Amino acid sequence: MPPTPRPHAALVLVGHGSARNADSSAPTRRLAAEIAARGLFGEVLAVFHKEAPFMADAFDLVSAHEVFVVPNFAGEGYYTREMIPARMGLTGRLTRREDGRRILYTDPVGTHPRIAALLRRRADDVVAAHGLDPAETCLLLVGHGSSRPGGSGGTAEALAARIRADGRYGQVATAFLEQAPFVADWPALVNRRDVIGVPLLIAQGLHGSEDLPPLFGLTAGETGPADIHGHRVWYCRGIGHDPEILDIVLDQVAACEALAGAA
Repeated sequence: MPPTPRPHAALVLVGHGSARNADSSAPTRRLAAEIAARGLFGEVLAVFHKEAPFMADAFDLVSAHEVFVVPNFAGEGYYTREMIPARMGLTGRLTRREDGRRILYTDPVGTHPRIAALLRRRADDVVAAHGLDPAETCLLLVGHGSSRPGGSGGTAEALAARIRADGRYGQVATAFLEQAPFVADWPALVNRRDVIGVPLLIAQGLHGSEDLPPLFGLTAGETGPADIHGHRVWYCRGIGHDPEILDIVLDQVAACEALAGAA
């Protein structure tokens, strides 16, 4: 079924961005341009936490009466539950502003049910390209996590459980940048010789391109294999580069619209 046009509405994609790495915002900006080119919304805007245009200014930059706000984040956590709503003045899934505008706040991109299959396909591509036996391979799902109490690894753990349930890979493990188990400790977490690191990150950014590859014996831009700690390791790119993300955004909009209408 073709996506529903909403020419009366604006779509606002919220990304993390970075003051230090231009690649951090590139997937969100590109995604906004691709959605705008389809003509499905009257306005399409990308805003960010760490760079301009900033999320706090979003509603001054679009004029539509109805605005869909989609967090282009890889999981649910502090940013999507607290920081974005606080900065944008959102009170829940549906916010009615004093000026009469309706703001609909969707679930993050990374919580969509199709993400698990997307991540597994990335690992499957490595398996096919290098003739690996998935039963003897560890799929290591790398999330950001959070140093705040309680962390924010729920999305990654749920995705790992879904991939693990199909029994294709000998091991499906999780590791995080900012909470235990830490990705720096990955050799102690895996029990297969071959390891495919699949980052649950929207963009390469500093984490994806600079922080993570050296932990796997790779340099920025390399995908492997690298021989390190008695393992052969491959590393995939962030999920924000996958063409399927566009359809996932549209799904999140439709789901939010249905839930807001039923409320």
